[in-house]
Amino acid sequence: MLVAGGGPAGCTTAAAMAQLGLRTLLADAGQDRRKQLAGELLHPIGVEELTAFGFSEVLRSGGAPIIGFAVVDGEKTALLPYAPGNRGLGIEHHALVTPLLDVLEKRGDVEVRRRSRVALVSDGPDGVEVTLSREGQSERVRTRMLVAADGRASPLRRSLGIAEQHVRLSTMIGVMVEASALPHAGRGHLFIGGPAPVLAYPISDSQARVMVDLPLGSSPERVRTEQEILSGVPEPLRQAILVALQREAPLVASNDTRIMDQVYKGHVVLVGDAAGCCHPLSASGMASAVRDARVLHRVMAEASNDVPRALAAYARARRPANRTRIALASSLYEAFSSDAGEMAALRSGLFRYWERSPTGLRISMSLLSTRETRMSVMAREYARVVAHGLLALGAGGVRAVQGPRRAMHAGALLVASALPHLRTAMAGVVEDRILALPAPHVPAADEPLAPSRASASRS
Repeated sequence: MLVAGGGPAGCTTAAAMAQLGLRTLLADAGQDRRKQLAGELLHPIGVEELTAFGFSEVLRSGGAPIIGFAVVDGEKTALLPYAPGNRGLGIEHHALVTPLLDVLEKRGDVEVRRRSRVALVSDGPDGVEVTLSREGQSERVRTRMLVAADGRASPLRRSLGIAEQHVRLSTMIGVMVEASALPHAGRGHLFIGGPAPVLAYPISDSQARVMVDLPLGSSPERVRTEQEILSGVPEPLRQAILVALQREAPLVASNDTRIMDQVYKGHVVLVGDAAGCCHPLSASGMASAVRDARVLHRVMAEASNDVPRALAAYARARRPANRTRIALASSLYEAFSSDAGEMAALRSGLFRYWERSPTGLRISMSLLSTRETRMSVMAREYARVVAHGLLALGAGGVRAVQGPRRAMHAGALLVASALPHLRTAMAGVVEDRILALPAPHVPAADEPLAPSRASASRS
């Protein structure tokens, strides 16, 4: 097996394949991860899976434990807990990935090639042929299965011609501040009282990452010149962000929603962000990536390493959780980044629901952390929040909507805005039930690429 990409998705998938006794090679392009604004928060399910695949020493070596999230909207704060005994981890991206690769090399059950790039040559009935390139040298390699863990822009996915729905949402800038500036120790934070969400979390005992959402095309300078952007962030964190921006250039990334038409083709399979991504406000990307490794491990074992059967099963098995994750992130981003009256009512409904329902707090955290993946649960919780938003409007509890006529108008718009999300959720419920039916024993194969004539081979 060959895994292209040495991030969390690639390292975990390589370890998963090695656990099955498969000869596995991981090729990592070797980009400077200190310059990347990428996954740094592992929800408990991600911690559990990395531990199960043999990376416990990495998790113990750095980072900061996370016990849940704080959602802050002005004077209102909701503390969302993980389940009892569950802990997440905040850790700087390069401080996680470099040790993951080191552990794979030390264990010896995965061959790791650093600063190596993978290019697809062909896909035939018996496997895939690729070119491995490093420092001007290249070789042809054949493998039974190629795992594309090469990120959301995935050159391998593009070379396969897999279509996607791609929406650019915003720009994100990331800075480092002292962890003591966070209002709630040991928690991820979502500040939603400003024009767009701000995400923050500790990544060590002394440091925290803050990520500020900006409109597309914005420069980091805009945070310094337009102070309302940080209006939802309390002091002393707001000042710490401004000081950090003066001290050094922030990391910058694009926030996108990418939904793939398919997650495998022939003997090539997509995992992690290569298989789809969403806005990072739920910080669920790494948990989703390591879940992909677990699903691929399970279906390969169940299919006795029959690659076509396993990949068809993988596509079916991973879809419900990832569809729910992306739908949740899309609905939350709309609610947290819009100044429309109906979205203010939805935010008020969210806090009203949490204030009255400890169970609602736990379920919301389970959805955010991808522990709960059923679309039926998301649909139910969304409907409850909408109902509480309507009640808040009726009680005059939405500060941005004053007067009965404006409240009635905002209520009508809230219901109208909720209908597409609820339709998507209910369609997902139906699809979940269909996907739960037994899969056909022999899947329909994707059309392979042109067969290779090269003679070099590797398992």
